[in-house]
Amino acid sequence: MADWKDIVGSVAPGLAAVLGGPLAGAAVKVIADKVLGRPDASVDEVAVALSSGSLSGDQIVALRAAESTLQLELAKVDQAREAAGLADTQSARSQTVELARAGSGIAWGAPMVSGLIVLGYFFCIYRLFVVPADLPPNAFQLLNVMFGALSIAFGQVCNYWLGSSAGSKRAGDAVRKIAEQAAK
Repeated sequence: MADWKDIVGSVAPGLAAVLGGPLAGAAVKVIADKVLGRPDASVDEVAVALSSGSLSGDQIVALRAAESTLQLELAKVDQAREAAGLADTQSARSQTVELARAGSGIAWGAPMVSGLIVLGYFFCIYRLFVVPADLPPNAFQLLNVMFGALSIAFGQVCNYWLGSSAGSKRAGDAVRKIAEQAAK
């Protein structure tokens, strides 16, 4: 009797890959729904149904449908995560605008912190690369650590003020993937 996970892997490799990870429970639920018609079926029931060694045409179609369904659900999760990140960034920008409209001094918080990060970043570049001087080892190490931290912060400042093209690309890819799955 063949291992049911190997059988799933030969028919729907994407689904089998998920079986070995943290989303195994979701994969078993999708397989149970598509193959047995019962999403609440146990792993043992799925194993018995698939372990015969020879799958019927309906079971193969059901496993491939389960793979497509799981990929669609994972794309929806990715899209929701990206949408939440974009909404968070937009919320922070909107808050700054609203505070500025209200004449609040707090509105200067994000621009001031951003300015300090940018100035610190370019100061570190200047001090480390343009005017390299003999610094005590401790000061040199501290400047390197500051440069590393400010490099990360500089990227975040750019993403805050200019937007993150990487996040937008991932969100667009997720939407495209969902549309392709729905069209099938």
